[in-house]
Amino acid sequence: MLFPQIGKAQIFESRTGVDTLTFAERISLRTNAVDWTLLTPNLGVEFDVKSTNWNRWAVGLTLKTKWNTPATFKNRVFYNITEVRADFRNYWRTRQINNKVPAHTGFIDRLFSCRRRVVKHPKTTYYRGAYMSFSDFSIKFGREGHQGKALSAGITYGIIKPLYAFRTGNTLDLDLGFDVGFVAVNSEKFVFNRADNCYTRTTQGSWKVVPFPMPTAARVGFVYRFGSYPITKKYRWRYDADAQYQYRIDSIANQRVVDAINKHNRDSVESVIYKEFWQVYDSAAVVNSAKADSMRIVNAKLKAEADRKQAEADRLKAVEAQKEKERLKAEKKNKGKKAEEKPEPTEGAETTEPNGTTEPTGEQTPVEGEAPTEGGTPTEGGTPTEGGTPTEEQQTPAEEQQTPAEEISTSQPTTSQPTASQPSAEPGKEASDE
Repeated sequence: MLFPQIGKAQIFESRTGVDTLTFAERISLRTNAVDWTLLTPNLGVEFDVKSTNWNRWAVGLTLKTKWNTPATFKNRVFYNITEVRADFRNYWRTRQINNKVPAHTGFIDRLFSCRRRVVKHPKTTYYRGAYMSFSDFSIKFGREGHQGKALSAGITYGIIKPLYAFRTGNTLDLDLGFDVGFVAVNSEKFVFNRADNCYTRTTQGSWKVVPFPMPTAARVGFVYRFGSYPITKKYRWRYDADAQYQYRIDSIANQRVVDAINKHNRDSVESVIYKEFWQVYDSAAVVNSAKADSMRIVNAKLKAEADRKQAEADRLKAVEAQKEKERLKAEKKNKGKKAEEKPEPTEGAETTEPNGTTEPTGEQTPVEGEAPTEGGTPTEGGTPTEGGTPTEEQQTPAEEQQTPAEEISTSQPTTSQPTASQPSAEPGKEASDE
């Protein structure tokens, strides 16, 4: 087998696409313009014998009728006819003589052969065949008319040329041809009687055969074909159809080989690309994983350091809060003690100063080296501050200054109690409490 890889399905598809005709593509409609010029409507139908494009035989049936036409002429001229014609045609094309098509062998062969040295009209399709017809007529062109029936049989010949292709795929062709055959007629003669205003038979009819062939039809017609299979693709020689069929088989086989090669190349390229991609991807994944682990460790260390700093800050804040709480508690306790130690001054009481002099209540003589201030409380450096409460720095010189006062008080007792504006006798104790 030439192409063993092609299956039956592909062969059937190829054969179907090359030479198989549908039912509609085997049908064509035809009409004769010559009969229409004689005001005779006519219509014919033709059907191909086989559904292959190398089929060259077709049968046809044509009907034309024109009856009881009113006569409008003075001499009663009329033409009435009804005819049914059946034909059997063989279509063919001219073939060019080559190494496969033999040359002519003689005059008769040349006369009836379809082989040519040069094919001048490759798109022209010829036909030849036989016909048979039956007609009923009534014809009067002069004084005497003929009426009767006729049978005819003979040969038909003509050519078909493509004219127009429609968008739907249907096509229109031109049919030029003629029929020649023998005719058998059963006709009677009649004349028009003006006196009686009727037709009078003059000769009785009988069947007679015309002793010589005579033309029975001339065609300048049109053929309308259905489907997307024009006549240029139909009625081909078998060897042409086989060559086209083989070409289609070869095309399918070559296409399958090309597809297999392309698939192999595509798979190979994709495999290489796939392998390289995963190598790069795995390398990048390892690097990214290492980076992620490193970043995870660094982030963990940073988080632990941040947590430690936050804990240390919280601890320091707690210590500061505790100190502040103790300081406030100590201040509150000192204020309570001072309130207990300060008696209310009596009217007319006198205060005793370290120098042994007495002054009225509300005024105090400052110790040597001190400046009096408003409120009688010593300030920084021996000067009382507003409010009467000395600070740690203020208490240190107070102790030094009170030393001679204590000596004086031991030798000479005071006559009065210290006032609220006088500083405490134990400044060091207040500093320690604070």
